[in-house]
Amino acid sequence: MQAYKCNTRIPDNHRLEITLPENFPEGEAEVIVLMKTETTPAPGMSLREFTVWLEQQPPSGRDPEEIEAQINEERNSWSDD
Repeated sequence: MQAYKCNTRIPDNHRLEITLPENFPEGEAEVIVLMKTETTPAPGMSLREFTVWLEQQPPSGRDPEEIEAQINEERNSWSDD
């Protein structure tokens, strides 16, 4: 049995596309999707623990411009009241 493991992000449409390495054999395969259970850091986590947790998170799939736009939108929503 040969296995291939990768991390990905489930998109809004819940459809995944996986590109396997060239040397992966053709034929029938069994696909198992494992949901990560911890999606937020635990309260009281040390900085070291947080860094380890953060490094284990899958990429968001957003480019820097999208992230910056979201940050700016949030900042612009702040009130001076």
